[in-house]
Amino acid sequence: MPTMSASAIAAIPALLVGLVVLIALVFVDLIIAVVAAIVLGGLIFVLVQRTATSRVLYALSAEPLDDGVEPRLESLVESICASHGINEPGLYVAKTTAMDAAVVGRSNDTRLVVTQGLLDRLDRLELEAVIARELSMFGSGVFAGTVLASLGGLLGPAGGLLRAQLLDGRRFVTADFNAVGVTRYPPALAAAFAKAVESARVTHRPASDHLWMIGSGTDPVQPGLGERVDALLEL
Repeated sequence: MPTMSASAIAAIPALLVGLVVLIALVFVDLIIAVVAAIVLGGLIFVLVQRTATSRVLYALSAEPLDDGVEPRLESLVESICASHGINEPGLYVAKTTAMDAAVVGRSNDTRLVVTQGLLDRLDRLELEAVIARELSMFGSGVFAGTVLASLGGLLGPAGGLLRAQLLDGRRFVTADFNAVGVTRYPPALAAAFAKAVESARVTHRPASDHLWMIGSGTDPVQPGLGERVDALLEL
């Protein structure tokens, strides 16, 4: 299924602003209106893309993880990245008891977000499986999803339509299977999901729910967690 690029998503608010400026100034001078619309639209386009990652990290309540605080996490990330030629992401933690993880940013500047609940409740094999799943998503529409989430409710109903095009349930299941391709041990990710079934969920935010591995449980884009566990156990 073709997906919309981050540039295409960022262009939407830029075009809207440019159109408003053009209409506002067209009665003054057509040339001035066109130039102003192009310049302002271009600035909005660049601003949206450059600030998307930081805005989304703030929306996810993610804080940078200091070196040495979570040596188990750091070791697993370093090992997986070295083994599979992946650039190491910046590490962030969200202080919530929910068990979840997310990856945001550009393919060459990615941030891995894990919740405190995930770090507290998963054993090493389960945590490795979750990290492998998230890292396997690098470059797979991650930045487009980041830009879309950064716009929040700005797009109104159009945001829901864009999310439906950008994402579908297959994307989540594919990422689950890709993680198994890295760890070669499906039961570990299945066990992590099973624990998550019994835990709290992250706060529902329609604009960013799609970034989480599990999410709030109310996002129609994401398949049911029980279905994902069953699929893994069949491998």
